Amino acid sequence: MESLPVLARDGVRLREVHLSDAAALTALFKQPDVSRYLDPPPATIADFGSWIALSHSRRAEDRAACYTLVTGQDEISGLFMALRFEDRDRAEIGFAMAPHLWGTGVFQKTIDVYLDFLFNEWGIRTLVGKTQVGNVRAMGAMRKVGAKVIEENERNGNREYVWTIER
Repeated sequence: MESLPVLARDGVRLREVHLSDAAALTALFKQPDVSRYLDPPPATIADFGSWIALSHSRRAEDRAACYTLVTGQDEISGLFMALRFEDRDRAEIGFAMAPHLWGTGVFQKTIDVYLDFLFNEWGIRTLVGKTQVGNVRAMGAMRKVGAKVIEENERNGNREYVWTIER
């Protein structure tokens, strides 16, 4: 796949993550409200650029679908990503969004268009996501999309739930 299609519906727009997004994404992920429940994100703009380059190489292998949420006047407002497992019909999903958008309905619109792409265009049957047990917002988001908890683990000293979303 040469590049990912732009996904737009109901006033939200997702486009493939670009190297030029590295500075804005680094700043977004440095916000304590965003990073509190995540594995450490890339720490510098250069590190984020390397991560984006890796996502592009994985996309070229049809293994990754990493999108930037763009709102308003081209404001970088989030990241939605999926990485295929070996069996090709399952993928792990992750997302993060700017705190000023929380509770505004933007997440639901964005995840709806993203899941539609993953299930109907990318051919995924089952998505897997992980949330730390204390991350009430992420757990609520997973419930909103119909995800079910299938497992509880401990990772890096934190309890986490493993969720699935079926096509």
